[in-house]
Amino acid sequence: MTSLYKLTKQQLELKELLDSEDIPANALDDTFQALSGEFNEKAVSVVHVIHNMDSDIDAVDVEIKRLTAMKTALKNKKENIREYLQTNMEATGITKIECPLFKISLAKGREIAVIDNEGMLPDDLVDVSVVTKPNKAEILKLLKAGNEVPGARIERSNNSLRIK
Repeated sequence: MTSLYKLTKQQLELKELLDSEDIPANALDDTFQALSGEFNEKAVSVVHVIHNMDSDIDAVDVEIKRLTAMKTALKNKKENIREYLQTNMEATGITKIECPLFKISLAKGREIAVIDNEGMLPDDLVDVSVVTKPNKAEILKLLKAGNEVPGARIERSNNSLRIK
């Protein structure tokens, strides 16, 4: 079977021939119909490949979820073991252990500020951030209505392929 891009090229060449006045319009109808049928068959085959890839993507997503769950379980287990070691070192008063491969030390926690009621804090101790972003839906509505919006214009996005 001919590739899709070759079929496209052949159809475009055939359309150019039809546009020329040297050849009658009905003279190439059979060839054009055959190319269109072959193009449609190839397009269907391409969509089958896309659907197969969708199932592969789903399988990869399932595997990602499984591996993510395994990673989370390992992280939790590691943290529990670290807490177990820290709790026992604190209970026995041991602050330092040395061995040839690594050193274990129990560090004293640092002081931190705890906020009980944010509303009671003085204004000079609260950072305020303002986020500005254009309302694209409203701007498009105004532009479509024929209004001019400085700094904005209407542009068409890329075409998309829909397979249902």
